[in-house]
Amino acid sequence: MGYAVPDDVSIVGFDDIFLSESFYPPLTTVSQPRGEIGRKAMEMLLAFLAGNDDAQSSVELPTFLKIRASTGLALEK
Repeated sequence: MGYAVPDDVSIVGFDDIFLSESFYPPLTTVSQPRGEIGRKAMEMLLAFLAGNDDAQSSVELPTFLKIRASTGLALEK
């Protein structure tokens, strides 16, 4: 469509897959702690299976914005 990244449009991905840095321009992305997500899910499953009434029903884990070259400066209108 003739748009240039990041000059005309900024692109942000989610999950920080290993290819994010390989794109041109490298993709700005939200990174999640995948290992910690797996550990917490297993802890919650085991607590549920053990009949633990105090088992957590939800967990909030930190995410990180990895700024790379696919985003530019915001322009005021």
